[in-house]
Amino acid sequence: MKKQHPVIPFLGGVLAMVLTVGCITTALAASGMVRFSPVALDLNGKAVFAAGDTLKHESGQEVPSSLVYTDEAGGGTTYLPLRTIANLLDVPITWDGEENTVVLGRGNPGGFTVELGTGDSNWSSLPLHQAEKTVGPFAEVQPAARKGGIMLLEETQFRSGSDFSQDIPFVRANGRYVSITVTNNGAQPLLFQAGHLYATGRDMLSTQIPAGATVTRTFEALENSAAIQPRFGVDISTGSGEGGTVDIQISAVQFNG
Repeated sequence: MKKQHPVIPFLGGVLAMVLTVGCITTALAASGMVRFSPVALDLNGKAVFAAGDTLKHESGQEVPSSLVYTDEAGGGTTYLPLRTIANLLDVPITWDGEENTVVLGRGNPGGFTVELGTGDSNWSSLPLHQAEKTVGPFAEVQPAARKGGIMLLEETQFRSGSDFSQDIPFVRANGRYVSITVTNNGAQPLLFQAGHLYATGRDMLSTQIPAGATVTRTFEALENSAAIQPRFGVDISTGSGEGGTVDIQISAVQFNG
């Protein structure tokens, strides 16, 4: 059984039920029992959408921002798109087609894991970046090292037998892009994970930093993401699980394209 993280504390007293817009059929709409986009939504004093607004689906189509279903006794039930709510609460959401189940929170409470052998051949199979892949509210793009912009992490020396883990203070107002540059000063390749830090876990894309090499990875904050303030983080390790030293120089900058 999948373990899911509840979001009831937020939803209680606000929504009778939350589910995807597609769950309401056109037959109900034709009967006059359903009203489209009738309500506004505020979160922590900030307007998310107004009554009458529509939302843009990933396909580019506009869909209702809310539905109100009125039953035969005159009682009303408000429905909001589940993905929008999950993004606002910074809770990962996935679809399990085999189980026909929407999964809120991490299926694996421990977060993202990577299983690799200890040989160099395994490391050489990893790319240096994951451009065109998306993780949470971020998309990795072609590497762009920037000297301008706002420094989120001044060039830092790190040498330890432990992993390097850092929460990068990404702020939307400071630019759409964040670029991380890492130099591997050691004699072995390193596992370079970067991506979105959820309140309940993390989703990261994995690459390598070859021994003696400098690698830059760049991410863009997606404009259609509902996350109010997404968190970005990196983790650099030997990846083998058998010890070793992480010996790096790292810096991070945020900028507009």
